[in-house]
This record gives sequence, structure tokens and C-alpha cells, in this order.
Amino acid sequence: MSLWSGFVLVAMLLYMMIGAAPYTHEVTVDALSGASPTSPLNRAIWLAILGLTLPILWFRRVEVMSLAMRVWPLLLLFVWFGATTRWAIDPIVSSRRFILYLINVVVSIALVAGLRDPRRMHAALAAACAIMITIDVASWIALPGLSMTDIGLAAIHNHKNTLGSVMLLSSLVITPYLLFSKTVKARLFWGVMFAGCMALLVASKSKTSLAIALAALAATPLLLACLRLRAGALWAAAVFGVTALFAAGFGWLAWNYVSGQDPLAPLRGVNFTRRTEVWMFALNQFSQHPLRGQGFGSFWDVNPAVQPSLQTGLWFAAETHTNQSHNGYIDLLVTVGAPGLAGALLLLLRWMTRGLGLLRDGLTDPTPKSREALPHALFLGVFPLIFFLHNFMESSYFSANAMLGILILLFGVDIDMRHAPSQKGRVVSPRLRVARIAASPR
Repeated sequence: MSLWSGFVLVAMLLYMMIGAAPYTHEVTVDALSGASPTSPLNRAIWLAILGLTLPILWFRRVEVMSLAMRVWPLLLLFVWFGATTRWAIDPIVSSRRFILYLINVVVSIALVAGLRDPRRMHAALAAACAIMITIDVASWIALPGLSMTDIGLAAIHNHKNTLGSVMLLSSLVITPYLLFSKTVKARLFWGVMFAGCMALLVASKSKTSLAIALAALAATPLLLACLRLRAGALWAAAVFGVTALFAAGFGWLAWNYVSGQDPLAPLRGVNFTRRTEVWMFALNQFSQHPLRGQGFGSFWDVNPAVQPSLQTGLWFAAETHTNQSHNGYIDLLVTVGAPGLAGALLLLLRWMTRGLGLLRDGLTDPTPKSREALPHALFLGVFPLIFFLHNFMESSYFSANAMLGILILLFGVDIDMRHAPSQKGRVVSPRLRVARIAASPR
């Protein structure tokens, strides 16, 4: 089952990275509705992926049922999402996107249950990323005219920002192998892959993905050093960091007060490539339905007959097709309301803290098995943090057909499985192990 699960995971990742229409760099807008038409091929492919996971669901049905109980906050949140489809402004679109996301959840649970060994899980992720890097580099060299767009390299993907997101993910997957591989050949191979990944990331001109990737590379050594500290020292470092941020903010306000300057002056002219216009528009729509929202996935790319404010010509969409707020948290506010956003943030916080806990356990456990699992533990510790930042500038969290939005489900389920105390093979800290040995009957 592990080999089959790995194959399905690689196939799913490659489809999410490439999409149903390779090299299609222009968005096709329905002339009658003004929205992007939904692809029946996409739905068929996801149903096929669900079909491929059926053997896993059957043969690992005990693990699947146990895992479903551990991810109850995610399932509970989906109850609210499902309820919002009842009053959505476009119920048909809302229901379709909700069902698609339910399929994503089932597939994620099946794959995590089938890939219980963290080494196999990370190997499948790395294989998909290596294949994708190779394809994109070959496309860039062999088909430069088809791969390049006016705003940056898109290669086989449908947009340069998609290429940026794929290479951001690839950098996060490959970096642990560069740090923890034991052989020179392995480090050389992954070093070449990493170089290709960074070259593609720069060529894509995806500023958000490039900035986050560079920040992750710079912060990873510091994160590893902090998590190796004892509990008391770690809390002291956290308190010091928070205090330093508050001190810097207070100092900036004090200096501007004394000099009589506006402390927000450096931000006055910043619009994050016109994102602020979209944010203001979306927040205005949120204010009309602050609690119930406008329905899961029922705001962008819906029929203007039910969403007149999105008709072409009435706002900035007349200049460029826009189908997201470029801020996933704002999109959640609009679609599932304040309760939906609160639940989503609590769920993401759960995954971030548990991911860091798994990484800390791996760093403090000297056993060979724990050391071999460190690459995946590092990835699970870093990915939710990176996703949290990335979602401020791109809309992925619980967004239909968003690659990172589906992957956060997969890795969140993975984190919950490996964090569960009853899970066999879970990393146990040396101090807890010694306490258990001392307490055991002789």
C-alpha cells in the first residue's frame, strides 16, 4: 500500500502543479457571465484520483477511521462551510466547490493513512518536485517563446505566479535533504535540483514566492537552533523576540512623535501591486454579510447575474481578470464570514504549533529512526508557517483548485496523525522516555 500511495501522491502533485491545460497562459472569460468557466475535466480528474485512493481506504480502513477522529476540528469546520452553501449567492457554484474540497479531504486522509512512514511521504514529495523542476527547466530551454510571458516565466504552468508557488514548495521540500542527507551524491543531486528551483523562481518574477523562499532559507537555521534549546531557554528566546518587536515599534512611534512625522508615511504609497484596491473592494462586500458570508467559494468567478458588483466594466476587473482577493483571509471573511475565518485561523494555528512540536521532538531525540525522519519533520514544521505568510498575498486557504490550499489539508492531516499520542512510532522526547523506563515495573 505504501508504494501505491506514493504513486498516487506523485500523480496528484504533478496534476496540481501543471493543471488540466498546460501552457494556457491566458484566462478565458465567459462572454455571457464574465466569469471563468469551470472545467469538467478538472472534476473528472479529481474523481479519478479519488478512485485511485479507494484501495487505500479499504486496506487501511482502520487507520482511516482513527485518523478521521483525530482531524475532527477540520471536519467540524466543514460543517459550517457546508451550511453556508445553503444561502450562497451562487448555490450551484458553491456546492460544486464544497464537494470538490470534501474530495480533497478524503484523498488527503487516504494518502496520509497509506504513507505512515515519514521517509516515504517525503520521498514522494521530493520525487514530484524533482520531476517538475526538470520539466520546467527543459521547457524553458527548449520552448522559450511558449514558456515566457510578458510578466515572467510561466513555463508549462498557466501563470507565472503558479510557477512561483510550485518552486516555493519545491524549495521547502528539497532544503531538508540538503541539510540532513548523509551521502555526497545525495547532496549533490539535491543541490542541482535546488539550483534549478531557484533559477526558475527568479525567472518567474513572482515577488511573493521569491521573498518568502529567501526568508525561509534565512530563518531555518535560526529556527533549528531555537528548537534545540531547553524548554526554559526556548520560552526566554520567544519572550525576548516578542519584547524586541514591541520595543522596536514603540521606538519608531516615539521617534516620529518627537520629530513630528507620520509613522505610517512609508506605507502610504504602497499598494502591493494594486492588491489594496482588491482588498478594499472585498472588505466592503464582507461588511454586507459579516456573519454568514456569501457562501463557500461563492464570490469570485460566479455569474454576475447574482453578483452584479463583479460585472466587467464596473471596477478594476475591466483592466485585468481578477478571480481572488490575493489575500486568503479576506476571501474567507467574504465567503464564510467571521465564524469561518476564526475557525480556519484556529485550525492553522493548531497545525503550526503541532508541526513545530514534531520538529522539536525530532531534533531532541538521538535515535536513528528519529534522525532519518528529520527531513519530513523539518518540512512539517516550516510549511504551515510559510503557508500562513503566503496566504496574506495570495488566496489559497480553502480556495477551490489552489495548489497550496489543497496541500495544507494534506500536511495538516499528516501533522495530526504524527502528533497523536496513540500513534505507533511517534517521536518521544528522551526525558519522557527516561521517565517511562523509571516508572515501568521491573
